[in-house]
Amino acid sequence: MVIDTSVLLAIFFEEPQAEWAVARLEEHAPDLRMSTVNLTEALIRIRDRQPRLYERIEAELLSSGIRFIPPDVRQAQIAAEARLRLPLNLGDCFAYALAAVEDCPILAIDGDFRGIDRPVLMPS
Repeated sequence: MVIDTSVLLAIFFEEPQAEWAVARLEEHAPDLRMSTVNLTEALIRIRDRQPRLYERIEAELLSSGIRFIPPDVRQAQIAAEARLRLPLNLGDCFAYALAAVEDCPILAIDGDFRGIDRPVLMPS
């Protein structure tokens, strides 16, 4: 299961879907992976919105058991192609690319993932 940035932000910012997101992370814990591009996106947003809590949240995130995977050339190609044909931002494109390479679903809250050509687990 590839985690999109939106899932982590929902949890750390206590958004309405946080409980759903925590339950899905627990349910898929042994199988969680995330692009380091999405990790970067999450860390930037967390530092911007929670500067006093940043170090604690960063440590919690990095020790969470999520497998962080740096993009390779194939993922960059898939992300670029996705950006040209799907309504996804750059970070979303790298979640999409990692899911394509790893052949697994995406866990997301971001509505931009609706209707893409990969399996997506989202709140209803």
